Amino acid sequence: MRKLFIPYIMGNKRFIENMKTLSDAGADIIEVGVPFSDPVADGPVIMEAGNKAIQEGVNIQYILDALTAHREKLSSKYVLMTYINIINYYGEDAFFDACEKAGVYGLIIPDLPHELVQQLKDRHPNRKVNLIPLIAMTTSEERINQIVANAEGFIYTVTMNATTGENGKFHPDLKQRINNIKLKANVPVVAGFGIRTPDHVEDIVEVADGAVIGSEIVKRFDRDQNQQTVNYLNSIRKALDK
Repeated sequence: MRKLFIPYIMGNKRFIENMKTLSDAGADIIEVGVPFSDPVADGPVIMEAGNKAIQEGVNIQYILDALTAHREKLSSKYVLMTYINIINYYGEDAFFDACEKAGVYGLIIPDLPHELVQQLKDRHPNRKVNLIPLIAMTTSEERINQIVANAEGFIYTVTMNATTGENGKFHPDLKQRINNIKLKANVPVVAGFGIRTPDHVEDIVEVADGAVIGSEIVKRFDRDQNQQTVNYLNSIRKALDK
């Protein structure tokens, strides 16, 4: 199976242009962050990018409208990383309808526990938008089994920086844990958090079905010339295809 390249970008005034760059570089699924005033799951780089996007006037409606308008020109699948307050404020029914119209493949809701995700699924059994689960490396075996049994789209395993060894390689315990999740899963199991370089990618996809890269890509779109960013993205795709 082709290893999945899942880059993250912030939903700002340039995000459609950035999505096209990512698609051209071989992104399989693009994660678009919805700017939010209290982003509990975001690190400093992404938090700063979110604040800038808010100052630009970007909100969930702007993102959904832009995706709807450009849907036919986007070749990669795309998911939204958002927070439950945004969905509640929009209204669940209206939000799922708008996401479907915009071609959204799935939602990642990091502040919604598994039990509440299941309740959300139960309230919307006919939705076409996947609810993507997150699994932390500290999650109990019993809870992992519950999450995996109900997984949609793909499973996002959060590696945490603490699991990288002194030589920059991911800890063997982490790899074994990802392998154990894969044995139970019926959807791809990808890894993210702290993955920045082609070497990181090569190492983690020895076990994972793909890699999520966030802060590094956000930084490069913000500071680098376009060709530098494209060269970096191509190096990640090459590492995934080895």
